Amino acid sequence: MAIASIPLVYYKNIAWNPLWCKRCLICVEICPKQTLVLREDIIIEEENCIRCTLCQRYCPDLAIEVIPRR
Repeated sequence: MAIASIPLVYYKNIAWNPLWCKRCLICVEICPKQTLVLREDIIIEEENCIRCTLCQRYCPDLAIEVIPRR
């Protein structure tokens, strides 16, 4: 039995799950650097992300994960 993979969209600092996201925009509104935007029904990470993790902590759908630094 194959396990279905979660269709994550990877950006430089975050991974976003479009299937879990209900586009409530909490992540966009909570971001202190206005790094996240909603465009054409897709959450996009723009420049200046400081990896504060507020988007991840406040997302009620667990649709955003901050990617750890390597």
